[in-house]
Amino acid sequence: MRNFEIEEGQLLDELSRAVSALPGASVQERLCEERSGGRYAPDGLLDVRLNHHHFELVVEAKRELFPRDVRQQIWQLRDYLDHMGGSGEKIPMLIAGAISKGARDILQQEGVGYFDPGGSLFVPSSGAYVLIDRPPPKKAGRALGSIFQGQRARIVQAVVEAAPNWVSVKDLAEETGVSPATASETLTEMERRDWLEVDGAGPAKMRRLRERGPVLDEWARLIGDQKPPRIERYYVPGGDAGELARRLDAACHDVGAQYAVTAEAAAQAYAPYLSAISQLRCRIQSGRLHSEVLSRLDARPVSEGWNLGVIEEAGKRDIAVGERIDGIAYAPPVQVYLDLLQGSGRAREMADHLRAQRLAG
Repeated sequence: MRNFEIEEGQLLDELSRAVSALPGASVQERLCEERSGGRYAPDGLLDVRLNHHHFELVVEAKRELFPRDVRQQIWQLRDYLDHMGGSGEKIPMLIAGAISKGARDILQQEGVGYFDPGGSLFVPSSGAYVLIDRPPPKKAGRALGSIFQGQRARIVQAVVEAAPNWVSVKDLAEETGVSPATASETLTEMERRDWLEVDGAGPAKMRRLRERGPVLDEWARLIGDQKPPRIERYYVPGGDAGELARRLDAACHDVGAQYAVTAEAAAQAYAPYLSAISQLRCRIQSGRLHSEVLSRLDARPVSEGWNLGVIEEAGKRDIAVGERIDGIAYAPPVQVYLDLLQGSGRAREMADHLRAQRLAG
């Protein structure tokens, strides 16, 4: 029994229901020949009548689909169709629990149908063209977005920052503090999404980012569906954001705490946009040192009129620093960009400006 048999059957049933729900549609499932002796056969065949037009969907089911997977599956389906008997229109189709944006784009360009449980449906029939684009279901969103979470996110961020330079697993692991195994797994996932160019093999294998845009777009879509991070708001007496940043640096240095300024103040340091910044958002190492830093700043919790916003992090390794400018530790530009996207006011304008100035290409 194939490991995917249960999910495969569920996906086929959902596809059949989705197509049947189209106006004027009727669907009949047909059995496929068994796969034996290494010979390929699809997972399902659907006879469809839609607005008096008849065609057959030749369906392959997968758990998830990314660009690298899609290209192999398209070749396999088309090769099967070339040797398939019978007359009438036959449409290759891929269905999966999760289909990435890049995979959908390729499938549309290649004229290959697709479906996911979120209700997205593409049927490129000559007589009944169907395109329904819907957000992925929650489980699919988690699967597609797992690369942007935890330690994997540190690797993705480092690769984006390094572009267009080549990187290795060893260099990334040393730079980020992430294990070589996690770094390797993350790079493999990035390859599946067709984000990387590859040179060499084995321990000497090198990668580099093709373009920053697709990665940033996918990451932005993910955080757009999430709640903004919880921010502790404080009022610290005296000075503007620049003076507050210098005091924060001194306090963190005195107690040995890691920190990184992010959002508007960091964007202003990387790519000046506004004439003045009144608030400072940052990450400070959590625990006892966190409280000691706030005490040294004489920071008072407030609900309004705050000038210091603190995003708590789990531990020292989670505080990523991109550059030190005029003695202040700033989060990496990618992190700053993402934090700005979850901000308010003119934060999104600053995000666009920062991306154009520091993260283009």
